[in-house]
Amino acid sequence: MNTPIVSFKAALTLAIMTVAVVGCSKSEDKWTQGRPPVYPASGYILLDGKPVEKATVTFQPDDPEGRGGYATTDSNGYFEAQTYEPGDGLTAGKHLVAIQKTAFVDKAGNIVEEIREPGSAIEKSFLPKKYASFEKSEIEVEIKADGENDLGEIKLSE
Repeated sequence: MNTPIVSFKAALTLAIMTVAVVGCSKSEDKWTQGRPPVYPASGYILLDGKPVEKATVTFQPDDPEGRGGYATTDSNGYFEAQTYEPGDGLTAGKHLVAIQKTAFVDKAGNIVEEIREPGSAIEKSFLPKKYASFEKSEIEVEIKADGENDLGEIKLSE
């Protein structure tokens, strides 16, 4: 009488393991099929020689078949670009770059994390306005399809 229970447990364990392996595999689905390939790209954002923390860096490809990407800088101004998943990179080719760093500030100019009353804070930009525009920033990078792309220091000025 113990045999059917053991067989059921063994079959159940095997079924769970099969579902886990199939469910966690990296096979392409309808969302990933046909995606243009991406290549790792990283760099630094500096304003007047100083790292820009918590800036959003946005990439717009020249190629209409390319995909746009973005990144957020760390405390050293360092970023790793992503298109589909964190740090995966950008599509090959030339990309225009826009960079923004904004936060909400109260009337005294202090950064606020949470707005408690309507009108108690306004959004403030911490970078010159021209860098927020792909056309006006005059920043362009080229992503190569052969290995990692070190974009170096992207230098901004007031």
